[in-house]
Amino acid sequence: MAVKNYFFLGIGGIGNSALAQYFKAQGYLVAGYDKTPSPITEKLRQVDIPVQFDMDSQLLPHWVSSQHTQIVVSAAIDENQALFCYFKRNGFDIEKRAQTLANIANAKICIAVAGTHGKTSTLSYLTHIFATAQVSFSAFVGGVLRGYETNFISKGSDYILVEADEYDRSFLYLQPDHAAITNIDPDHLDVYQSKTAFCDAFQTFAQQVKNSVIKGCPMPIEGVQLKQQLPSTYGYGTPKLEKTGYLVDLALNGKLYPNTYVAAMGRHNLKNALTAAALADQVGLAGSAILDALGSFQGIHRRMAVTQLKDDLFMIDDYAHHPTEIEAVFSCLEERFPTAKKTIFFQPHLYSRTRDFMSAFANALARFDQIFLLPIYPAREEAISGITSKTLLARIDHDNKAIVSPDAVVDCVSRISKGIVAILGAGDIGLLPAKIKYD
Repeated sequence: MAVKNYFFLGIGGIGNSALAQYFKAQGYLVAGYDKTPSPITEKLRQVDIPVQFDMDSQLLPHWVSSQHTQIVVSAAIDENQALFCYFKRNGFDIEKRAQTLANIANAKICIAVAGTHGKTSTLSYLTHIFATAQVSFSAFVGGVLRGYETNFISKGSDYILVEADEYDRSFLYLQPDHAAITNIDPDHLDVYQSKTAFCDAFQTFAQQVKNSVIKGCPMPIEGVQLKQQLPSTYGYGTPKLEKTGYLVDLALNGKLYPNTYVAAMGRHNLKNALTAAALADQVGLAGSAILDALGSFQGIHRRMAVTQLKDDLFMIDDYAHHPTEIEAVFSCLEERFPTAKKTIFFQPHLYSRTRDFMSAFANALARFDQIFLLPIYPAREEAISGITSKTLLARIDHDNKAIVSPDAVVDCVSRISKGIVAILGAGDIGLLPAKIKYD
């Protein structure tokens, strides 16, 4: 098939929306379907990519044909969905998002970031380093970078920067030239069934990398590890709080850069930033550009994004949806705001993840001073009997806890006069911070 255009099912997803922007920039006709309007679909509309919110095939653009249209589907799309069935029934070529991304990345010099946690943050730092170094590249990022205000950054095409997503074994389509793995913390057990199978997939991914793998922490994979010790090939000394970041002594390929300022909220993000720095050094980017970028990074929407609501009230908006990520957010808040009362609004993401990590979620959430749980965001899943937010709430050993509806969150926050409010989760809870008014 001679592809002349692309239609995306789930175009409002962070991965598909970046691909849609890429193909639009390449001169293809691009459109897509998504379930509901969102800031991402509005961004697509602004760059003349039409999005329909009805599954009626009669509403498809006139140019959508089985002879010339590639259909790209996100992992969240059910094969029983009406438009998917229409395309399958009429002989369209249907491809997973991961395959489409790999077709682009594997044709260039591919730099990939894998890991259960920190992929988006690490790739965002790497993207900013590449932009600061003025290298020809395009980046497909799993978040919207502050200062760029997009998840697709294109400054050329010599290098392709991507997140290597472990869900559905998507990252195994990639054949990267260089890669980093931030960590291997079991997740997506609905797909992998066991922790061993999960770790084995990362082993396979690492073996597909053509050059050395940068490891963000100790793991049973061949590669060069970033260490929190000096001297090291790649490592750093004890971090010191500074402004909205840290000062560290940093070693890149054995060369020491003392008192390096890294703009990062939380030690987990400091590690992500320095993993990106090590990867950039492996690729061959200049140390001066790496240092400049580490200090000038503006952050990512929904990744430890801090907003001051009142004189003594701050809101933290973060994508954290795994117990380890909630722990990392809390540790950051303890470090930055040690005496403040900390309230969390958390929307569990997926019934299976809530089931598989019930105890770990309960322990992580119990560290906050006040806990509000939203109903589980199902995403691609059907309900699992006995697994609800009420089940999780009962497991939390805490007196100050409650279930709250999404519609009630803004009012609940308005009743808090001081402290820290953390809005956490990977579902539609991410739409709520924009509705919370500032003084």
